[in-house]
Amino acid sequence: MTMQTGKTYRAPWLAVARISGRLLLAPGIFLGGYLLIYRPLQLRWGATNEEVMRVMPGDEIQPKPIFSATRAVTINARPEQIWPWLMQIGYLRAGWYGYDWIDNDAIASADHIIPQLQHLKVGDDLPIWRGNYYKVVAVEPNRFLVWESKEGRDSMTFALYPLDASHTRLVWRKHDAPYLWMSPSILIPQLFSDGADLLAIRQNLLGIKERADGVHLEAQAVIYTELTLWVVTFLSFVAAEAGLVVRRDWLRPLLAVSATGLITVGLLLIKPPIWVDVLITLGVWVGIWWLYHSTTQRRYLIQGNMHLGRREERRSGTIEQAT
Repeated sequence: MTMQTGKTYRAPWLAVARISGRLLLAPGIFLGGYLLIYRPLQLRWGATNEEVMRVMPGDEIQPKPIFSATRAVTINARPEQIWPWLMQIGYLRAGWYGYDWIDNDAIASADHIIPQLQHLKVGDDLPIWRGNYYKVVAVEPNRFLVWESKEGRDSMTFALYPLDASHTRLVWRKHDAPYLWMSPSILIPQLFSDGADLLAIRQNLLGIKERADGVHLEAQAVIYTELTLWVVTFLSFVAAEAGLVVRRDWLRPLLAVSATGLITVGLLLIKPPIWVDVLITLGVWVGIWWLYHSTTQRRYLIQGNMHLGRREERRSGTIEQAT
């Protein structure tokens, strides 16, 4: 009797210790994966080592950035063919050539050169989004365009580097000042941008490339389907993290967290064809369903066996009393 009481007394503390440990482990995996895997790769999407290390116009605006990103893409055109698309870029101008429903108030980005937007000069304001303007601080036609934030703490640079007579590297560098940790209203957008910035920049660069290449533009339905599938995959990672906290076992939830996390990062960095996105997302959700469904079935089976065992014990007790 004493041993049973001891077990009953210790069990809640063991459960609390397990859940507390998992509550520390789950965000630890998230932060570790973000800082060690995703962030280093997303800060240099498409860029070579030389491009990352290269000194670019505008670097002097924020010499000690906490967020220093260099992204790049090869365009099948000469710098003078690409330059007009850069001159007209911006919120409610020609758009950002990316997720128009998100970054241009649902107004479609231009698919042609707009002559009246080709005269951007030093001192002009360039709208980034609602109420957010950067100022043009340097313009060198067919070479580079540099902007800085209103406070002069952050900078963005477009630069064109010819590879040969018909190919050019477009490099987009972004420097953000150290975060204002004591100002939540500023810090939260900063941290969100730190994590989600690549989603927008990648699509912007690819949109510029399509237009300068002169190829058929990717359908908006495909663009947003791809974005939706990525969000679903990310939510699968969040569900796997939750499973790691609440589940009694640890191996399968840990495998699920690792797999969904790597898949989420891979889909964003690699950008596979849409049909691959669909298959991978379906596979992820099947895996999550299997993870939780098999556990639920096993729990019901164990509870059923325990219930049958208690019935058998009561029946045996009744028979012994009768005899």
